[in-house]
Amino acid sequence: MKNELKITIDDLYLKHLDTNMQKNNFASYSKTVEKLIHDSTDELKKTPFDKFSIHNRRYMGSKTKLLEFISKTIDNEIGEYSSFVDIFSGTGVVGNYFNKSNVKTITNDLLYSNYISNYAFLSDESFDFNKIDSIISEFNSIKGRENYFSKCFGDKFFSNSTAKKIGTIRESIEKSYKKDEINFRERAILITSLIYASDKIANTCGHYDAYRENAEFKDEFFLKHLDIFHDKNKANEIYNTDSNILFDNEIEHSVDIVYADPPYNSRQYSSLYHLVENLARWEKPEVEGKASKMKNRKEKNSKYCSKNAIDTFDELLSNVKAKYFILSYFNMGDKGNDRSNARMKEEDIIRVMNNKGNLTIREMEHQPFSTGKSKIDNHKELLFICELKNNA
Repeated sequence: MKNELKITIDDLYLKHLDTNMQKNNFASYSKTVEKLIHDSTDELKKTPFDKFSIHNRRYMGSKTKLLEFISKTIDNEIGEYSSFVDIFSGTGVVGNYFNKSNVKTITNDLLYSNYISNYAFLSDESFDFNKIDSIISEFNSIKGRENYFSKCFGDKFFSNSTAKKIGTIRESIEKSYKKDEINFRERAILITSLIYASDKIANTCGHYDAYRENAEFKDEFFLKHLDIFHDKNKANEIYNTDSNILFDNEIEHSVDIVYADPPYNSRQYSSLYHLVENLARWEKPEVEGKASKMKNRKEKNSKYCSKNAIDTFDELLSNVKAKYFILSYFNMGDKGNDRSNARMKEEDIIRVMNNKGNLTIREMEHQPFSTGKSKIDNHKELLFICELKNNA
C-alpha cells in the first residue's frame, strides 16, 4: 500500500491488530492489514506474503525514486511502445518497472551478479514453487560450516557465524545445480534471494568498498521468495555482456526504446560490489586488501569510468538499433570529489546525441546517493531523449 492506512476501528479490533503487528514484527498497521487480507483471500494466499521485491537491494545510483519521472517523460515524448531495452540494468529496477505483458523487456549488465538477479526476476523460464519453498525453508535452518566465504568476509562484512551460513548455502545451491536438481532460473532465484538477504544485514554504508570498523553485526539472516508471481515476463531477454556490443552480438532486430544509465565517474562497480559478484559467480578467486576484493575484478571494469567515456558512448549510440535512445544523467559535473565527478560532460553528451538524431532534454531535481564526501547543490536528474535518425 502506497500510503499509511487511515481508519476508525473499534478498540477490540485494534487490540487484535496490535497483537498481529507484534507477532509479525511489522512496522505499521497497513502492513498488518495487508497480511490479514492476504491470509483470508484465496487468490492472494496462493503466493507467499513476505517476498523480496526487486528494489529491496542497496545499490549506488539506483533509479527507484525516479521511475515515475522516467515513465511520464516517455509517455509525453514517445507514447506507445512494444519493446524496451534496459542496457545498463544494474539490479533491474527500471527494466522491471517497464516490464508488462504487452512489452518485450530486454535487460543487460556487465556484472554477473546483476545478470543473475535480472534473470530471477524477469526471465520467463519456469520454476517449481514448492521446490523453492522447501529449499528456502531448509536454508533458513541450516548450520553453517567454515568455508571460502567465511574465511574471506567473516568478521568484516558479516559476523563469522553468518558468513559461514552464507557460504554453506551458496555451496549447496551450486551442488544442486550441477546435479540437475534445479534449473537455471531456480538457481538464479536462490542466489538472488541469498544476495538480497545478505545485503539486508551487511556491515556497509551501501556498497562493499569498505566495511565499518567495530560495528555491531546483525544476524537476522533469512532468505525469502522473490516477487515473481505474475505473467509479465513472456519473451523477455536477459544478457550479461558489454553494452557496446550487445546489438552486434545478441540483438539482431530493432527495438522501440533503449534506456541507458551508465556509470559516470571513476568508481568501478566491479570494485564497489566485488563481494556480491564473488558470491554470484562462486569461482572462489584469490582476494586482496582489507576488504577482500577479488584480484581479477578489473576484468569487469567499465570503459564508462575512464577518461575516454564520451568516445565509448559515441560508439554505443552508433551500434544500437532503436527508434529512441534515452540517457539518464546526473548533472554532477565537477561538483563533488574527484572520484565522484562525471567522466562525460553535459555539453559533450549534447554534441554527440545531436549528431545522432532529434534531441529533447527533460530535468528533475534529485539528491543522489552520497557517502558524505561531496556537497552537491542544484543537483538535477536529466533525461536526454534522442529520436535516432539512422538506427531504427
